[in-house]
Amino acid sequence: MTKTFLITLGLAALILAATTVVIPPTAKLEQIAYKVEETTIKIQGAGFATLAKPYVTPGEGYVYAGMKIEFLGAYPSIQIGADGQLSKTFDQNGFISAVYVGPDASKVTLVNTAKDQVEVKVRVTYTYVKASYIPLSGDSVIEVNVPDGKLAQGFNAMARLTIEPYAPYVVKAVEKPDGTPATVYRVEPKVVEINTPGKYKISIAQGAPMPAAILVKSLSKQTATVQASGQLAVTGAEVGVPQGWRLLGYAVFAYTADANIIGKEAAGDISIEGGLVDTITDVNQNIIVRSVSYLVPPVWNFNIRYKIALVYGEQFKVSTNLPSAVNVIYIPIVYKEAQVKWLPDRALVNVTEAELADGQWTAIVMQLPELARIVAVRTPGNAMISNATDVKLVWGSGLRAASISPDGRQAYLVVQIGDTKEPGVYTFMINWSPMRIPVVDTKGRPVSYLSATADKFEASASAGYVEVKVYKPEPFTVDVSYKGVKAAQVVVNSLVAKPQPVTLGIYNVKVVVVGALNQPISEASVSLEGFPASGKTDGAGAIVFKDVLAGTYKVNVDVGGRVKVSQDIEVNGDVEKVVKTPIVAVVGGVPITTLDAVATVGGLSAAGLYFALSRRKEPVAEVEQI
Repeated sequence: MTKTFLITLGLAALILAATTVVIPPTAKLEQIAYKVEETTIKIQGAGFATLAKPYVTPGEGYVYAGMKIEFLGAYPSIQIGADGQLSKTFDQNGFISAVYVGPDASKVTLVNTAKDQVEVKVRVTYTYVKASYIPLSGDSVIEVNVPDGKLAQGFNAMARLTIEPYAPYVVKAVEKPDGTPATVYRVEPKVVEINTPGKYKISIAQGAPMPAAILVKSLSKQTATVQASGQLAVTGAEVGVPQGWRLLGYAVFAYTADANIIGKEAAGDISIEGGLVDTITDVNQNIIVRSVSYLVPPVWNFNIRYKIALVYGEQFKVSTNLPSAVNVIYIPIVYKEAQVKWLPDRALVNVTEAELADGQWTAIVMQLPELARIVAVRTPGNAMISNATDVKLVWGSGLRAASISPDGRQAYLVVQIGDTKEPGVYTFMINWSPMRIPVVDTKGRPVSYLSATADKFEASASAGYVEVKVYKPEPFTVDVSYKGVKAAQVVVNSLVAKPQPVTLGIYNVKVVVVGALNQPISEASVSLEGFPASGKTDGAGAIVFKDVLAGTYKVNVDVGGRVKVSQDIEVNGDVEKVVKTPIVAVVGGVPITTLDAVATVGGLSAAGLYFALSRRKEPVAEVEQI
């Protein structure tokens, strides 16, 4: 009868192929501190002046995010340059009205191309950001303090929360701490911007993802009248949404005017309600009318009230408790996913003739994660747009609105206004940064000997991280291997620059092989099945395997090819395992087992037994211990 003693560490690890590590969708919360300065710069003819980023920071944790320079006048002879990222805005006359300078630029140069001195009046806004990433899971509430701490003198505060478009979450509400609605903020389904100091609660709910590249279309404007102390409800059924498009929401303009004698002013207000209401402006203006002399005394008070809002969702309601009627203009806005082909350095958006019908205007809108930067847009007619923010371009008999945001994450381009349109393929040139996912052990130390493959993109690994060359804004999966063994399947739902680390349990395993009398067995072959580690025991019968992935294994021990032992071991920390064999002695490298000893008692001498065994090296003992 043959028995064997085997030691195999078969791999079922703390993080393995069977275990999925999820990098969840996140909301990016940016605490923004900014400082505004106005100054006059005198630049000699054919001379230049420079502006540098400030040395004073608003507080701990804030990182310089760039500056905006607004020109408080028209200066046709002034040209702008920077040693880093630069984006420009132009006025209706083609003069530069503002420039946006990225954080990589240390200085901005203003060059006077005229012969005479020019005094340039500018308003400079220096911006600093402290960002944090909040994992999203189910409905949640995010508390925001603006500012989040004491700022240096001269700095103002605001906050912005952004959910990536493809994440299945949306903003539900913005409230004060007591649960009452907040009033001063900007909002859309994936973004909240708060400009007023205070404490806020932002409710996040599960919702539909938004494609990264979409076509947005404005349908024809509608008009209605709300009678005094009445209301108007629009359900969406009144809107003829084109086939293949979805209703995004409405631009709503509600306004009224009245004349009252002073002291008899009418009380009341206009309310715009809906799924998610972004109030653009809210005006309540009183104008007292009087003549130049005392001919007409100031008795009449003319009141003008109006609200403009973007309402997201299918329904909205305008109500008033004023004694005068309220006029309403509302414009349905629809969208659809764009036909886009994503390539490593560009996105090709195909716009058809049919998609440019049935609207007052149509635009391509692209919103990308922070790993991407749009550097230029080329139209089907080969016009190139780059380094331009909120510009108006001459197009047909009118103007074409276009923009690439200063950080390069967003862009829009009008492709149809009225009868002027341009179907075809639009090329968005994009620089993608690879996504680096840190891989550490339980002590936070970088893990080496990694390799990786991804389901949608090219992946590689170096000591301490896995790098994936993403070029499409969507979730992906990457398999991480450690020493050639599949260690983790990572599902990435958020394309952020600083993702959470993946932690592998990596420990030291010490195996001690002993005989039937608990004596150490040296020169025993020990291997880890499914893991690249093997060796022989030392004089103390021990061997140490360093950096073993956590999990349940089998340890295989082979002594002289005759005795093999198999035993399970659980690795969830540094561990020592004693494996006992039925060996009573090792003579000339040949193990003598308890079974052999029985044969000796039967009449065969030890020398004869050794001689017989040395000529017949058959396994005499195979034992599996669980």
